[in-house]
Amino acid sequence: MMKKLFVILSAIMLAIVFAVPAGATTDWDFYGSVRMQTFNVNQDENNPSNKTGFDDRDSRWGLNTVSRIGATVQNGDIGGRFEYGMNDNSTNADDVALRRLYGTWNFGPGELLIGKEYTPIHFVTNQVYDNDYGLRGFGGFFTFRPMIQVKVDGFKLALIKPRSARTIQTTTGVRETAADSDTTLPKIEASYTLALDNVSLRVFGGYNQFDGVDNLDHDYDITGYIYGVAGVVNTGPVTLKAMIWGGQNVDSYGLTNNPEADAAPKFDIDEDKIKDNDGYGGIASIGAKFNDVVGVEAGVGFISFEDDINGAKADEALAIYFQAPITLAQGVTIVPEIGRYDYKDDGSGADQGDETYFGAKWQINF
Repeated sequence: MMKKLFVILSAIMLAIVFAVPAGATTDWDFYGSVRMQTFNVNQDENNPSNKTGFDDRDSRWGLNTVSRIGATVQNGDIGGRFEYGMNDNSTNADDVALRRLYGTWNFGPGELLIGKEYTPIHFVTNQVYDNDYGLRGFGGFFTFRPMIQVKVDGFKLALIKPRSARTIQTTTGVRETAADSDTTLPKIEASYTLALDNVSLRVFGGYNQFDGVDNLDHDYDITGYIYGVAGVVNTGPVTLKAMIWGGQNVDSYGLTNNPEADAAPKFDIDEDKIKDNDGYGGIASIGAKFNDVVGVEAGVGFISFEDDINGAKADEALAIYFQAPITLAQGVTIVPEIGRYDYKDDGSGADQGDETYFGAKWQINF
């Protein structure tokens, strides 16, 4: 598959080269990043992802799914990028998927972007375990989808491919499939970033709505939204990142990775209505560079969600990690890391166990 992909890309590049008029100057900058994950993982018997029924210990030794190859292109006011990587839902290293593909136009006071790229609420830490997870399921947002985005100075407004779902869980725990799922508006996200000398502050928000339709053509409105603030402080050798947010029906909002706690709305059959799920979360990390070779970073993420149902309790999850990145040469890094996930109790009060890990990510950029 990879060989075929390179042949196709090479043919496309040659076609573009011959199609460009004489005298045109188009700058191509190709890049790649190959990453391996080598971790030892311990999950206790109550961990939801542990299907053995007892404490389980495994090694995760394989290609990191965020390994990538791509290029950026610039020709005057027109630019773009393509990027391929491994399919996140596949265990086959030859199963290639499109990560990013977009074009940009600088129209003077701002920039228009069309294609698949990180959305305005994207914010993660440098956690490397589980394919550079970045605490994305414990309060971080790893989001890239097809969209049309306008950027003017520090302001971004994006109209994004909407999120919809045919399957929804009932208040009794049964998952049901709707006859249809209707969308009328794109997902909308906006952010404003204030960039100072050593500080960057961002406020952001997002909105997504769709209707679940049953077999009798009855509509059930499912609305999800996100709002929050994030910041980065860089004082030379020390970097601090933090984000806090709140929201409704975050799971149905359509984050790239579902939260590590129940953040989905429920359908109440008796009342014939959707019961919303409210929640909040945040992440923070602090890192320091001792020299050009060695650094350290520690991070934490927390989320809490609660259904709008009598007697429901909050479903929470907590993650912490510590790492010591080592730069062996330009573009060559090893990142030893140790961490722990605590899934705490679910909405019914049942223990969901924990997970601990240690190991390293190996990476070469070219």
